[in-house]
Amino acid sequence: MFSSLRGSVIAGTSRVSISRYSTTIQAKKKLVILGSGWAGYNLARRVDKSLYDVTLVSPVSYFSFTPFLASTSVGTLEFRCATEPVRGIKGLEYAQGWADSIDFERRELRIESSVTPPHAELAAMVARSHPNHPGHPSIHSPASGQNIHMDTMIPVSSRHRAQQRGMATVVGDHDPADHVLLPPRFYTLPYDKLVISVGCYSASFGIPGVKKHAHFLKDIRDARKIRRRLLECLEQASEPTCSPELRRALLSFKIVGGGPTGVEWAAELHDFVHRDVYRLYPHLKDQVRITLYDVAPGILINFDASLRAYAEKKFHRDGVTIRPNSSITAMGEDWVELDGKERHPYGLLVWSTGLCPNPFIASLPVKKHERSRAILVDKWQRVVNTEGQRLKGVFAIGDNATPADGPPLPATAQVATQQAKWLAKALNAHGRGQTLESQPGFEWKNWGSMVYVGNSRALVDRSREDVAGPKSRMAGWAAWILWRSYYAQLAMGWRNKVLVPIHWTLASFFGRDITRF
Repeated sequence: MFSSLRGSVIAGTSRVSISRYSTTIQAKKKLVILGSGWAGYNLARRVDKSLYDVTLVSPVSYFSFTPFLASTSVGTLEFRCATEPVRGIKGLEYAQGWADSIDFERRELRIESSVTPPHAELAAMVARSHPNHPGHPSIHSPASGQNIHMDTMIPVSSRHRAQQRGMATVVGDHDPADHVLLPPRFYTLPYDKLVISVGCYSASFGIPGVKKHAHFLKDIRDARKIRRRLLECLEQASEPTCSPELRRALLSFKIVGGGPTGVEWAAELHDFVHRDVYRLYPHLKDQVRITLYDVAPGILINFDASLRAYAEKKFHRDGVTIRPNSSITAMGEDWVELDGKERHPYGLLVWSTGLCPNPFIASLPVKKHERSRAILVDKWQRVVNTEGQRLKGVFAIGDNATPADGPPLPATAQVATQQAKWLAKALNAHGRGQTLESQPGFEWKNWGSMVYVGNSRALVDRSREDVAGPKSRMAGWAAWILWRSYYAQLAMGWRNKVLVPIHWTLASFFGRDITRF
């Protein structure tokens, strides 16, 4: 993947320095983007590759289209409808891994690879065919120009422990002639301009058991886990040996969080149960229970009051139980504790209660917001260190950034996308010789909010004072048409612009896919 690679393995840890990451013209500035979410992926698509040598670093090789995750988790859409491949962006270099640290003075990153290392036996077989292998205290690689010292090699029995520590690993027995180094897990990546857009994690608020037992809905892998568990519950409840009490517990599906994500998953689950489960599992008819919990006095608390009332009335009519003012105090593998008192069994619990800071952001020596711990940025999205000095060429966008002046922006895809578009335009202008200060600073335009509430009904809220354009609010079938139209055209690539309407149509006529794999 790298056109030129040089490195060394010293004192039991691996380090590789990259002298040239691509074969493009050296006059180009090296732009490194951390993260493949709404901010990072959109920026990578829009920045001019003729002006910058662009590298995107992410542990996953795709972008997750989060508005479709609820649909994919119940089979309304297929998983590929909610992803876009990072390598599909023309002119982009991709490094699969995590940013471990940033040296702002030397302007380089330490990257930990997230690629699965080669099989030990394969590495051993290749190494034994190397002419310099037997009996040498070090192995020289002519291709990369690196010296790998035998002092850093460890037996195969220590292989997995070494990988967890990020060390170079070897295979073979304790005979030095049978030891071989596997590819290092860490390397350095230089940059001229750096954009930090690693996003946030799902918040668990330190509640015991949540991280271990809850299902989150932030990535396509989360949607796959939910779908697998949902179908598993249906099959377990269908076993002839399943008692009525156990069946009730298995068919109790709970959602914690009454925001748009929790409401949309409850709506998608309701549609799936009533249109497909009761048709394919007639013996389970009217036995599924869906419960939505929130610590607030109601759901969709940021929506207009009339729209909130519409959603709550509809859920009540559809049999979805809403439990407001509910505090989850503990969670087990198959139970959830409310207000420190009663425990309720469940088959599947989806947790969607907001975001918490990314640990990588917490480790950076930059100014952060006191409450959210997001990186403070100026109106040009530039980052300053803890001493108030602006870091040259370093920007932050997305959920992990917030304005130093003015109110915090909501951590939504809408904000991240607008920031990415603005920064791409500013960087393109800067690459053509203009100064950043000559560009107007970023200003977020609130285009309103939408949410699906089930049975081909949705809500559209553009009634707030800060919404750009005409004010309006909609509920019902017309709002659902607008919801689907907007997200269908918002899909990034032409493949999904075609696939999404097709799968919606197939699900309407032939039902959702219940294949479990």
